[in-house]
Amino acid sequence: MMPFHFDHAVIFVPDLNKAIKKFCDLGFVVTPGGEHEYTCNALIIFDDRTFIEILALKASWSRPLLKIAAKIGLINHLAKNKPDVSWRLMRWITEKYGAIDWCIRVENMQAALDCFKSTKLTMLDTMTYQRRRPDGAIAQWLLGSAKDLDIPFLIKDKTAIDTRIPLGSHTQHPNGALGIKKIIIAPEDLVRTANAFNTFLIAAQGASHPKPQSIVLGKTTVCMEHQPNVQGKFSLELSYSGNDRQHLDTNKTCGTNIWLTPDI
Repeated sequence: MMPFHFDHAVIFVPDLNKAIKKFCDLGFVVTPGGEHEYTCNALIIFDDRTFIEILALKASWSRPLLKIAAKIGLINHLAKNKPDVSWRLMRWITEKYGAIDWCIRVENMQAALDCFKSTKLTMLDTMTYQRRRPDGAIAQWLLGSAKDLDIPFLIKDKTAIDTRIPLGSHTQHPNGALGIKKIIIAPEDLVRTANAFNTFLIAAQGASHPKPQSIVLGKTTVCMEHQPNVQGKFSLELSYSGNDRQHLDTNKTCGTNIWLTPDI
């Protein structure tokens, strides 16, 4: 049986510093992540090494050019011919701001991709990425994906996981948030996506899930359901130490629906 863990959810924002302030106002500890080639990020980290990634284009000379290229469709045009994971990642900056993607952590990338082949989906070539943290440490990881935006992408750490996802005081959120209890995704074709994901898990774990539209990965439940009139690719339910269910202000979450749910 091949273990899988929910890793993180990605929220794309127009300005990283402003987004950090808004999430801090909501009671989260937001940890600076670092920089990639064209993007920068910050993390809302939980004790089980899951996190919410807040992602933005870097404030550099290239940002206005990338925004124009995305607006006129040039980036999507370039991405569609990519044979590797950049086919997927390049599309992130063409999406509307908000919830754009989610990721599963694996221990053996090639074995996981081999399981994906049973779904009859086209596979993309893997790529290694890295991020330089503000303290100079470099985190590296391998990404894999099917050529299907409704199926999660995969990640395997190449450096110590602590380098990419530091714990300690980073997980002590004043609002009491404890972890990602549930991610609710709304694929374009719910039945097709649920069946493909279930076929993948059968190949990897040797057993069918009785409810393929509700699958547990570590401490996080992945739910697939129709969400009419909901902005973004997913909604999140976070377990927290409070007593009442709360819906966070979407003006501060870049339109992403996030609930704090009592940890019971």
